Amino acid sequence: MAKLLTILLAESSLETFPEELLKDVEVRQYFSKIKKTPQEVILDVSFHGNLMKELPDSQKRGRPDIVHFALLSCCGSIVAREQRLRVIIHTNKNKVIELNPEIRLPKNIDRFNGLILQLLKEKSIPPESDKPLMTLRESTLNELIKELRNKHDFIVEFSVKGEQLSSTDYSNQIYGATNPLLIFGAYPHGEMEIIPSELIDKKIAIYQEGLDLFAVISQILAVQHMIDEKVLLKTSDSEQNDLSWE
Repeated sequence: MAKLLTILLAESSLETFPEELLKDVEVRQYFSKIKKTPQEVILDVSFHGNLMKELPDSQKRGRPDIVHFALLSCCGSIVAREQRLRVIIHTNKNKVIELNPEIRLPKNIDRFNGLILQLLKEKSIPPESDKPLMTLRESTLNELIKELRNKHDFIVEFSVKGEQLSSTDYSNQIYGATNPLLIFGAYPHGEMEIIPSELIDKKIAIYQEGLDLFAVISQILAVQHMIDEKVLLKTSDSEQNDLSWE
């Protein structure tokens, strides 16, 4: 298997409540009622759906649960437990969150949102730690991928508009790379920013329709581990066949 597999959650639907909406009376009433500022609230369509109507790209925003579920799928995988998985989050506000492979994320969405709010404020968790579990910086998506291009020998963008491949084909291609980077859009609807062709090696579709992100990631990571076990088993059998009793 790849020495290190990296997953990039691109244009993630993860942000604080947009201050530009404060001009709306209903929004001001909402914040007066909850006694918080926009910087203290993660935008969530479950609570703010009626307040988001005037937002541009509203169909791609207000879904922190998508990011949360995807991260739980990543961090709960065997690949992550073996510390062979790196996860990077790029948000729709061009924030880049890098996770320490040893992090254990809260399974409760409210606690997760609280952690993100703390990170947005402090830029690092724990603050000023020599080995932070999460760090924050800024970068556009294409700038980030250009930066990562030099570190990865196989970069894949997963999209329903990509080349339709079987699970066997794309899984073997990922497994055969030394340091692959897998890019997924972490938002409910819409299209990802166009990534220049020179920055990616493959654009792959694993199904003709969109699937839940956490399910796709879980499947990919599980298959990578299964291939790894199969290869190790073949190696073990081969070594035993080479034994001589003479």
